[in-house]
Amino acid sequence: MSRISGLCATVVSMAMASTLLFTGCSSSTELATGSIHTAPLPSSKTQLTPNPPHIYIAPFDTTTGKWLVGRDGLEQGAELYNFKQDFQTNFEHQLMIRLTKLAPTEERWVDDLPDHGWLVAGEFITVDQGSRALRTAVGAGAGQTTLQTRVYVYDLSISKTQYILSFETGVPDAAGGTGKGSGTAPAGVSALGEPVSTFSGLGSGLKLDTTRTAREITAILSKYVQ
Repeated sequence: MSRISGLCATVVSMAMASTLLFTGCSSSTELATGSIHTAPLPSSKTQLTPNPPHIYIAPFDTTTGKWLVGRDGLEQGAELYNFKQDFQTNFEHQLMIRLTKLAPTEERWVDDLPDHGWLVAGEFITVDQGSRALRTAVGAGAGQTTLQTRVYVYDLSISKTQYILSFETGVPDAAGGTGKGSGTAPAGVSALGEPVSTFSGLGSGLKLDTTRTAREITAILSKYVQ
């Protein structure tokens, strides 16, 4: 009977360990796709510490906002999930390239934050792939893409849970305040004056919008560096 009891105890212990293991993995996965912003710092007079030793980038939240991608904006399920993951990865890469001009930059998540530097986080408000065919054939704003984000900036020497600065990116329109993308430029040219290719990765419009948004965020933060 003692052997049976010991065997049962071993099985229960292994089951509990497995449960904790999988629970931990699930929590990490949830964090990687979530957002860390909570609330603004109570004091509106608090400013970002200039000349940050590092700038850290947290994954922008893909679970919020409006996503219109794929054929007629109806892509769902696994395809939409994969698109969001790829878009998030590319966006972080473009943002890191440009923020590095302000200070050493790296990706960091909430469970491993230092006590100094800035943390840039945020969420996607609108991601609309538009229509490549209309952009190529018609131009003049037809089939335009849309990319709008909301950005939260933390000063880690002050708070890791309350942001100091918040702003939105994207060019607002008169109809709904969404961020117009490269489709607002003349046919064949992006909003940055760069040529549009219909054979580029995530879609020519959104790919250029990603670059534009990364530059926009960098330009805003550059005002607080010194």
